[in-house]
Amino acid sequence: LEAVLWHGGEAEAAREAVRLMPKADRDALVAFLESL
Repeated sequence: LEAVLWHGGEAEAAREAVRLMPKADRDALVAFLESL
């Protein structure tokens, strides 16, 4: 998750979407990424 938040430029929209996600959604995203 930290890596997403460090990005800017073309990734700005994705970064903001992740930053504004509800905590439950962010936790689910982190769990998914850790499962890869």
